[in-house]
Amino acid sequence: MAKVDHKQPAPEPPRIEKAGYSVPEFCYGAGIGRSKAYELMGDGLIRFVTVGRRRIITDSPAEFLARVASNTGG
Repeated sequence: MAKVDHKQPAPEPPRIEKAGYSVPEFCYGAGIGRSKAYELMGDGLIRFVTVGRRRIITDSPAEFLARVASNTGG
């Protein structure tokens, strides 16, 4: 008779919130285009850091949309 293995499934690793988003990731999450994202970064409405030649957006799309909604009364 074959031995049956009754091991428990491995627990899922803890979810870690991203510290930064690439421009395409942020645009997808916020539902905006790249041109609009760069425009809003230039206006200071999207927070980011530059690492080399790359821009890392430090806002999450949800934080950004909540901030925009609260500023427009929506």
